[in-house]
Amino acid sequence: MYSPRFPTLHAGGSMPSKWPSLVSGIAGALLLVSCGGGSTSPYGGGGGGGGGCTPTATKICTATVDQFNPATLTVAAGTTVTWENGDGGGHTVTSATGSADTYDLALASGTVSHQFTTAGTYNYYCRNHGLNGTPPTGMHGTITVQ
Repeated sequence: MYSPRFPTLHAGGSMPSKWPSLVSGIAGALLLVSCGGGSTSPYGGGGGGGGGCTPTATKICTATVDQFNPATLTVAAGTTVTWENGDGGGHTVTSATGSADTYDLALASGTVSHQFTTAGTYNYYCRNHGLNGTPPTGMHGTITVQ
């Protein structure tokens, strides 16, 4: 017997659509995936600075929201700190007014490094996404050398 493939009409109208629940289910699944799991890293959540960069005890990443991750870092005197471009944007690592050292490193891609030999507080910022000052604002960070 032939059965047409059309929705069955009921007294109240056509069959209720399954689209709202399907769309709601997909949106919920995407939300769970985008949130990811919880992070146990002391350098921030979500797996690092973006673009596959993962901060360490001596590495700072740039994040997709024009931030350094972590924004504060404490290291021993003589430590070389590395900044990695995790978001692909054009950044700098520039010492701020009043910083205990002077440096201006272009971080267009890849990594840059600076050795901190003397104890002190080192404020820095990105000239493209932050403002110099004591302390700097916008995209900035602080390294404390002990």
